[in-house]
Amino acid sequence: MRRASRASPRTSPAWPLVAAWLVLGCAPRDARVGGFPALDAGGDGPAPIFSSELEANAGLWNVQTIRPGATVVFGASHANAGDRLVAELRFPGDASLTSTDAAGPDMATEISTRQYFRFGTFRTRVQFPTCAPGEEIASAAFMYFNDGRDGDGNGIADNPELDFQHFCGTPSFLVLTAWADFERDADGQETFAKLSRAIDLSTGDIHDGVSPTERAFGKTGNSPALVHAGFPAPGAFYELGIEWQSTHVRFFIVLDDAELTLWDMTDARYVPQVPLPLMYNLWHPATHWVPQMTPADYPTNDGLLRVDWIRFFAP
Repeated sequence: MRRASRASPRTSPAWPLVAAWLVLGCAPRDARVGGFPALDAGGDGPAPIFSSELEANAGLWNVQTIRPGATVVFGASHANAGDRLVAELRFPGDASLTSTDAAGPDMATEISTRQYFRFGTFRTRVQFPTCAPGEEIASAAFMYFNDGRDGDGNGIADNPELDFQHFCGTPSFLVLTAWADFERDADGQETFAKLSRAIDLSTGDIHDGVSPTERAFGKTGNSPALVHAGFPAPGAFYELGIEWQSTHVRFFIVLDDAELTLWDMTDARYVPQVPLPLMYNLWHPATHWVPQMTPADYPTNDGLLRVDWIRFFAP
């Protein structure tokens, strides 16, 4: 999740060119779809329209490292990666900081593709960060854009975004979100519209957002098919993804060599219709999100999100 505008010069090294595109509206972003060649076919089956093993930036990625000590390393060595190389995103720990210090996604360590995509399937293999009990780091594979415009005229800036998030403080939970709108005023007050679902893979419990305009979750059901005891296994990488069609969004993960659908979201208002970049980040939330919103400690030690590979397939 990113809450700062993608049009921010702080997060975009190609700011003058991006600014010119934004003046012209959405069409120039459409022109960026498919603008970079795929790097490899990624095995059997259809070839992806975008693919990277992240052994190098290769001019494909914008990088953000805000906090002192934050780093992004492409081509870092890791024995459990398919090609023994990963992109390693570091969010710096600090034992002297409290729950509300350096909190929020504006402080994220983050990478985002220079290329934009519109409809298709985003697949990736990642290793989630860990933290001590009571601490919290959010990590995400997601798609997002916000230039401050209000195209639907509802009084809130449009915020097309699809998030697949993990929280080290409650590691058995996965949180899935589809955003329509978001903005923050000068006093820090947030106004938004989103749908969210959280899955507890230790119990199969399903928690949904209590309202599109609130962050709180409430338990809404249970599915034995979602129970995967021991998730996440220490040091393991997991394949996960977002299938983004014009009418629905499906979030999934591969567990025990089988693809498991976590949520098929069919509310048209929350299905993005514009091109979006592919992104990863990790950051510190001041509160735990599920099962209850309680204060979360700033991490003592560095958190590491490792990305083995990424693929994007046409619809």
